[in-house]
Amino acid sequence: MVTLSFLKLLENNGFGTIDTDLFFQKLTLDKKGLYISDIGDQIIRGQRRTQSFELYARGVNDVSGYKQLTDVINFMKNSYSDVCELPSVPLLSTGYSNVTILATGGITNVGLDANNRIIYSIQGQIIF
Repeated sequence: MVTLSFLKLLENNGFGTIDTDLFFQKLTLDKKGLYISDIGDQIIRGQRRTQSFELYARGVNDVSGYKQLTDVINFMKNSYSDVCELPSVPLLSTGYSNVTILATGGITNVGLDANNRIIYSIQGQIIF
C-alpha cells in the first residue's frame, strides 16, 4: 500500500485526483492520466523494505502523456531524494515516515493502446 500513499502524495501536489486521473494498479481504455503498478521486490532480513513501481501515463495525445511523466520526474528529483513522509489514504492506507523515493531514469515508450495513443512509463523505488 506504500504505492497508494505515493499516489496520494502526487494528488496532494496537483498531479490529479485519485480515481479520476490517478489510478492504482489499473487504467482502463477510456481513462487518461497516470497509473501506478507495483513491481515485486525481495524482502531481505535486516534491511529496510523497498517497493519498486512503474508509473504509466496516457494523455489526450502523445505529447501530454510524456509531459505528465516529465513533471513527475522533476517533482521526485527536486523534492523527494531525501527522507520524507507519505500521506495516509483514509480507510485504505496508513501514512509512512522515514521514506526515500528514488528518482528514476528516462521515460520509456511502452507502445500504443487500442486508441493508437502512446503509453509512456517510468520506474522508481520507495524505501520505507
